Amino acid sequence: MNITSGGQNNHLHRFVFHGQVKSYFILCLVNLILSIVTFGIFIPWAWVRDRRYLAENSELNGMRFGYHGRGGTLLLSGVVLVLVLMGCSVLLSFIHPQGATLGMLLFFLLLPVLVVKGLGYHASMTSFHQLRFGFHTSALRAWWVMLGLPVLMFILLGCLLTLMSSSLSLSWSRGLLILAAALIGLTAFFGSCAILGLVYSHWLDLVGKSATLGKYAFNITISSRRCVKIFLLALVIQLPFILVFFLVLTSVMSRMITNCMFGICNESTAAMLIAENISVIALAYIFNIVGIILSAAYTGVALRNHAINNLVLGNTLQFGSTLSFSGLAPRLLGLLFGSILTLGLAWPWLRIMLARYIATNTTVQGEVDALAFTQEEAPVPTGNKLCAVFIPTLPFI
Repeated sequence: MNITSGGQNNHLHRFVFHGQVKSYFILCLVNLILSIVTFGIFIPWAWVRDRRYLAENSELNGMRFGYHGRGGTLLLSGVVLVLVLMGCSVLLSFIHPQGATLGMLLFFLLLPVLVVKGLGYHASMTSFHQLRFGFHTSALRAWWVMLGLPVLMFILLGCLLTLMSSSLSLSWSRGLLILAAALIGLTAFFGSCAILGLVYSHWLDLVGKSATLGKYAFNITISSRRCVKIFLLALVIQLPFILVFFLVLTSVMSRMITNCMFGICNESTAAMLIAENISVIALAYIFNIVGIILSAAYTGVALRNHAINNLVLGNTLQFGSTLSFSGLAPRLLGLLFGSILTLGLAWPWLRIMLARYIATNTTVQGEVDALAFTQEEAPVPTGNKLCAVFIPTLPFI
């Protein structure tokens, strides 16, 4: 997608992040202490302080972002949600023995609407210079994208797997049964990834075409085929790690089964066998986690670049993203394992480095100064405030 004004194409602005490790470390430390002292009550305020710091230290063309949410609103939203869920479960239990189950089912049916309401609240609490972001979409479309479409697609996939299982099970040959099981498993894996890619493409389209900044509307062009391909390649990246993980576990379990077959299987021998292989099992888990992070890094880079590079604001500003797998993957690995090895002390430094990397590789092409930075303060709908506890993140806010 290209911007329509050719004369503005020469103005390329790069995001800048001004956060410092020392100030962010102090903020994280204070948030942690207050959250512990208040037995978790301070967590909503801690989250708001963290988000405000990251927003106010982000700059574009000499103008800063801001976040204006309140911790009290998040806490009230969470309390109201819990009370409503408990109340509905109690009332439904008088009507039906499975009242609690019906209450949870009702909650999941309404979850897409609650999510977009929460997204609308946090978007309206985020600003760029004097303009507030916004998010407006229909509840029906949100429900279809987040619940209706994936449920329908997984039902169709389940029907396909059932048909494959019933037709392939007609052969009683051991070799063919193993081949059939492998084929069904691969179909389930790759089919699930294809569904996730399709659903996520619709989610990006929903977000990109429902977001606003002041009086200006965002627009986006998303390729469902590209998103499906990204999720399939992410599975290919993770598949070797999954196979090694299961091979290690299978090896340990097979030795336990062999011991049982020879009559030497009891609690002490099982515990001894697990103790002898605990380091191998731990390494297998770590190896699998590395695979998950590498897969997530590829997915994040590919999806973000695809979405941001096809995002336009007001048909005048073209966004761009140049993240790379080699740049993001080591930072995500460092963020996880570095934080664990240092008991969280390295988290602020690693988080700041990640934010700087993302900001440096995000650009806007066009005349930012041409935006009309005047906007009347619109009241936030009560429904959005009550759903503030839902904190989905827009890929460009």
